[in-house]
Amino acid sequence: LEKNPEAQFWTTYQERSADWSIEALLHKWNLKCLNIPLEKFHANKDQLAGSTLPGSHTVQMIITEDKES
Repeated sequence: LEKNPEAQFWTTYQERSADWSIEALLHKWNLKCLNIPLEKFHANKDQLAGSTLPGSHTVQMIITEDKES
């Protein structure tokens, strides 16, 4: 990010515990996140990507970037 402050990192993650958060890491590295609604990609449905794993887990899509950009 020092060489390219406009860079963005797009990723998804499966939320498994409400007790864990990346907020401290975002603050430590001076980053911010933007949540992308899965509806934009028609990905807000059961068995996302053909997964039939048991349980109900939330999948999030985020863009991470420098807080100053």
